[in-house]
Order: sequence, then C-alpha cells, then structure tokens
Amino acid sequence: MYTPQFQGPNEDVLEAQARVCTGPHQTRPLGKKESDGPQPDKILEIILDSLDGKLPPNHAVSEAQMGAFFAAMTIRKYFPQSTQWSKAENDAFKKYDTLLNTLLPDEVKFLMNPAVEYVPQNPTEKIVVTALQKILQGQNLGYTETRQICEAILTYDVKPTLKAAALIGQRMNRETYEEVRGYLDSYYAPKKVQQIGVDNLTHFGQPYDGATRYFRPTLFIAAVRAALGQPSLLHSVDLMPPKNGITEEAILNSLGAKTDLFLEQVSKLITHEKVGFGYVSQREYSPGAYDIRELRVHIKKRPPWAATEKALQFFTAQKNNYMVLGYYHIGYEKPLLKIALERGCQAAVAIKGEEGTSNYALRLGKPSTPDRMAVNYSQGFLCVNGKREDFALDIDPKMYGYDYQINPRPDSISAEAYAEDGVAALSGKKGQIYDRIVLNTAIVDYLLGIYSDPYDAIEQTKEVMDNGAALDHLNAYISVSNEI
Repeated sequence: MYTPQFQGPNEDVLEAQARVCTGPHQTRPLGKKESDGPQPDKILEIILDSLDGKLPPNHAVSEAQMGAFFAAMTIRKYFPQSTQWSKAENDAFKKYDTLLNTLLPDEVKFLMNPAVEYVPQNPTEKIVVTALQKILQGQNLGYTETRQICEAILTYDVKPTLKAAALIGQRMNRETYEEVRGYLDSYYAPKKVQQIGVDNLTHFGQPYDGATRYFRPTLFIAAVRAALGQPSLLHSVDLMPPKNGITEEAILNSLGAKTDLFLEQVSKLITHEKVGFGYVSQREYSPGAYDIRELRVHIKKRPPWAATEKALQFFTAQKNNYMVLGYYHIGYEKPLLKIALERGCQAAVAIKGEEGTSNYALRLGKPSTPDRMAVNYSQGFLCVNGKREDFALDIDPKMYGYDYQINPRPDSISAEAYAEDGVAALSGKKGQIYDRIVLNTAIVDYLLGIYSDPYDAIEQTKEVMDNGAALDHLNAYISVSNEI
C-alpha cells in the first residue's frame, strides 16, 4: 500500500501544472517571458528542494504533483511546435540534469524518460507502467487497456506518482471513445446494472464538484418528477475537491436524509410509491474512486473521470430509460450521448448548463453559433420506431414566460440555504428558485419526449409544486431513507 510522501501540494507548482498539464493546443510553455507566470528553473528548484527536505511538508511538492508535471513535460515533446518546450524549459532541464537524476525517485525518472527502465513493485503497478509507456509517447489506449489501468488506479497498490501521470496523460492525449468507455466501466461495470420495478427511469448525471455560484435544483426536480410519475436516480458525493461546491448529497444531509445507502436500498426508494426517486453516493458504488478524490487537487486539471462519471447507469426500467447529462467542455457531449444510446436509453439530452450541469440558466445570453455553444445549448436524441432522431437547440427561457434581465444567483450559498430555498419553492413560494425548478423539470421532460407540449409540461409541473405533492415526495424520501 502506498501513501503520499509529501503533504503538499505546492501552489507554485500547481500554477505551472495549470499551464502545461493540458491539451496540445491549450498548453502554455513556461518561461517564454520572464514576467509571464512561473519560470521553469524556479519550478525545478522547488521540486529539488522538496526532495532534499528543505521545504516544510505543507509547502513541499507532492508525489502526485511530480507525476503529473513530469508526465506532462514528456508528453509535450509530441505536441505541435507552438506548445512544445520553450527555450527556458530546455535550459532549465539542462541546468539541473545532474541533480534531477540524483534526487528524483526511479518512477519519476521513468516519467521523464520512458526509455529508462523502471521495475514495477507489484503486478497492479505493472499494468499502469505498461500503459504509461504508450501514454508518455502521446498514444491512446484501447478499451480493455484503459479499463485495466483505471481499475489499478482505484487500488492502493500503485504509487500516487504513477496514478497522477496516467490520469493527466490520458487527459492531455484527448480521450478516444474507447477510453471514455473504459473509464466509465472501471467505476461501475455494466454487468452490475439491474432491472427494477418501474416502467420509466431517468438517470441525472451532474458534475460531482458541486455548485458555488448558482442554485442546485436537481434534487428538487427529482421530487417534482416523482409527483408526476417519473422516477429519477441521482448520484454524486458529499464534497469534491478542489471546487468543493454544494452537491445533492450535501443538500440531502442538511435535510436529515440518509445518504450512505446500498444500491438495493436505493432501488427501494425509487420503487416506493410515496418516494419515487433515489440517490446513490460514490462512497457506496465505488469506494476506491471516492478514496482518491484528493488526487484531483494534486493533478490540478480535472481527470477524464470528471466527465465520464456523469454517464453512469445503475438500474434499468422495465420500459423506458432516459439520461440527462450536464457538461462544460465541448466535445464530451457526443461520446456521452453515444454511451446513453448503447446502454439502451430511449432518449437522452446533454445540456451545456450552469457550472457544467444540466441546469438551464434563466436568461439566454448570446445564442449558439457553429463555433460556440452557449449556456442552455441542448442536444440529444429520441428513439422513434427503432430509429434515432437527433435534435439540437438553445433553450431561451423567454419563450416560456421567464424574462430575466440577468441570470440571478442565490442570496446565500450553502447546503442549508439551498435546502431551505428548495423546500420553500416546493411549498409554492414564487421567485427565481421556483422558476428554475419549473423550467428545468418541464423542458427536460419535453426534450426527452415524455411530454409533447412544453407548455403543458410547465403547467403540470407548477400544479404538483403548488398543491404540495412534490414536497410530499421529498419528505417521504427523508423519512423512508432513515427507515430502510
């Protein structure tokens, strides 16, 4: 079992990672200007001082940071000329070559130069090292290789250095569809998905890092949909660094609901006539994934898992399955929708929503163009008579009666405040929170083909909020989750 050698992370090296641990066209070489960001010689000095014990643990460079940084530098040798090494980077590595080769651990020397032999410490680590020999040369992996390396990363048998190098490396090499599938299935294998006793089921895939700017309505949408006879499943964590935003689990905890439920218990909530929706925590469905949350801080950039985990499927319904996916980075929506189709969904929608969620803003800014997707851009598919029918459009709230001059933010950002605001809206209190829940519930169900008329969907959504039916389902969730 491996534990990090250094506490860290070091903020200066994190800043350098933000520049170099990214794609072939986004990378910004270090040291092009003396006044431009962290200089490469300073970064190497900080790493060497950390290795030599000259920095206190809370300022030292962590093993994972070294893995991400040196893997990124190696992969950049295969990037376009504009994002390859700068003269300052070449000069710094030449200047400190002897010290680096003296002080760096063997696994980091391997990351700097894959031609250097590194002997894995166990069979699990060997899987990662073998895959890194391709990743460090800018190559992609197949589905099986990706799944194996990810399953290895979820264990305690691989050094944090190598875990970070593999994660950031695949992100920098731009994941293929087969790699996206491999990441997803390493979290939760498709063969584990079981049918439960509901006719219809919608999986909502939101980013696990939560909200820090806008109200998070997904939990309350699930309660409204339950009152309308449309079961939902949500999945997330209590807190995900480094953003540490408000998640569905945090809101449920503040409401007094139980969130450490096994999947069998979650299925009972979904099929319970008074509840009609469920939530599963990553702690339960993938403890290994939950345990490496802190690694996301040390690699600086979000790993591929941050995108693929949204498309997880835990149950299937007896008739119709749906998926709703939020995304921020353009390009991920296509493979995620393809996964939804291959997993048997009759319809799915991917939304470029607030903070990378599927949540619509109450004001549409500049409409989408062929070169730019606006917030509220929605694309997806419906399966009609066995054929896939695609759609893509901006959702303009004005069309549905919501004419906001600015997209409002909540007065207070905390799980307790979100819980209070959501309950008030489900009690019929009008305002921007109420409008968000109505718009997001009704338009999503319209795009999924559950309603043929969006205005009818809006009216029915309002009805179950105003008459207290949606709040009853939320309260039933809280009560039943503590009893099962």
